[in-house]
This record gives sequence, structure tokens and C-alpha cells, in this order.
Amino acid sequence: MTVLGGFVVRTLTLFRFAQAVLGGLTRRAAWLREASGAFALSSGYRLWRRLQGAQSALRSRLSREAPAPLCAAREPLTQLLAHFGAVLGNDEADLFAAYQAHVQCALFETHRA
Repeated sequence: MTVLGGFVVRTLTLFRFAQAVLGGLTRRAAWLREASGAFALSSGYRLWRRLQGAQSALRSRLSREAPAPLCAAREPLTQLLAHFGAVLGNDEADLFAAYQAHVQCALFETHRA
């Protein structure tokens, strides 16, 4: 089990939450499904804002590893997840955990190179 650095939420919970929202669920519905009632709804919204705010830093870090793949999606988070997949391998079940292991720092920790 991999925990999101600095939080008590599992990386897989956040990853599936993001996938569910991108798949068409509302943030509320996605969080209630993925967190299974273990965390408050406000935690889901807070993590969503954190993920949205970290996109530029994450893209910069990923770009050092590989260029962003061509992606027809207009949603920036979908493009970011495609970039995670290009760098870490699309076969990863939890790209956020794979990222933390790859760079040896927390997902939202942006001050490390």
C-alpha cells in the first residue's frame, strides 16, 4: 500500500478518483465511490485542488524524463495522466505510486529536482 506523501490517503485512491472524474463522474460521486466513506468529502475537493495546482510542476518534472505524448484530449489532467503513462509505463495500475517511487519524493513535493 502506497500512501500519498504528506497525507493519509492512498495514491491509488487519488489516482482512481482522478480517473473517475475524467471518466465523467462528478467530483462528489467519484470521491464517495473511491474513498469508500473513509475520508470527508472536503478531503476529496482539497486533493483535487492540490492535483490541479501541481500540474505545471509535475509536467515540468515529467518533461525531463520524456516529451509529452500526443494526446487528443482537451482536458489538461488527461494529458498529464498520458504523460505519466509515457514516462512510467501505461501498464502501471497506480501511476501516482509509480511516480513517487520513480522520483523518490511525494507527488505534491515540487521543490525537488
